[in-house]
Parts: sequence; C-alpha cells; structure tokens
Amino acid sequence: MKNYLIGALICLVAALAYGIEPVQRMVNEAVNRGTLRGVEKCMDYSKSELLSKDAVKASCIEAFQKRLYLPDLATGKAGPRADWGKVGWEGVLENKTSDHVTTWIQIGVSIYDKDGKEQEVFAETPIWIDPMGEAKFQVELPDLKPEQLDAIEFCELDDQAPKACMAWGVSDMMGLTI
Repeated sequence: MKNYLIGALICLVAALAYGIEPVQRMVNEAVNRGTLRGVEKCMDYSKSELLSKDAVKASCIEAFQKRLYLPDLATGKAGPRADWGKVGWEGVLENKTSDHVTTWIQIGVSIYDKDGKEQEVFAETPIWIDPMGEAKFQVELPDLKPEQLDAIEFCELDDQAPKACMAWGVSDMMGLTI
C-alpha cells in the first residue's frame, strides 16, 4: 500500500511540475507500446497546425509499432519490375492475423546464379494492412541490376539447392495489437 501511495505522489508532483499532458504522454508510451490504442492516443496528443494528419500518424506508428515474430503472418504474390534502369519489387501482401495491424515490412530477395551462389538483398517499407486484409507494396532494390533478372525464373518452392532462379519473402515485419 505504501508503494502505491509513493507512486501516486510522484505522479502528482510530476503533473504539477510538467503539466498534465506530458505526464499523460509518458504514461501512454509506457502502457500502450505496441498497440493501436497507443497510436490513437499519440495522434490525439500530437494535433498540429503545421503537420498533416498523415505525418503525425506515420510518426506515431513508428514510435509505437513492435516486431512481429511469428512466421508467415503476411503472405502474398509479388515479382520484380525494372523501370529506368532501377530494379524494384512489387505485389500484394495479406495479413493473416485477426489481432494485429501490419505497419512495416522488410522484403528479402534471393538471386541464385547457375552454380547456386546466392545474392540476397533487402528493402523495407512502411505499410498498413488491416487484420485479415491486404495491401499493395512496392520497394526499390538498388543492389540489383535489371540484367540480373533477364530470363530468370522463380525457384521451385521445395528446391533444396536452387540454381539460376530467384526467390523472395517477408524477412521481417512490425505491427500493432488491436
């Protein structure tokens, strides 16, 4: 009981010294990290005449999102594209969870030469995929050259020793609990 009283007094002193809103923000960051509720409260606290709502949302998402560790939470179809001498990867991802919003992904692309030597490149992008929903994505792959993708096919799914093919997947992701 004594510890609760001391904690309450510290919060009261902090509120009086710094004002209520900074204390509320600090409590929100501590209590709601990794949750959609934390982002919503962050956006409420961050109303600005100078920033767009999208800029505030992006900043709050970045501050509150957490790494999602389970494999295959997002799957989809995608492939390479080459524009103006640059290589990119684009497609559609589906969020396979009913309790998380996907907010950030890292895409890994592997190119295997005829001897089976792998070149792996990564690109990341913010994204918003509602639970059980889907969204388009597009990333640039500056470490790849368009000629590396000429006449190359996708690897077979169960191929243990891929050669002269390419593969891709979601290598990392972040999100928010609803």
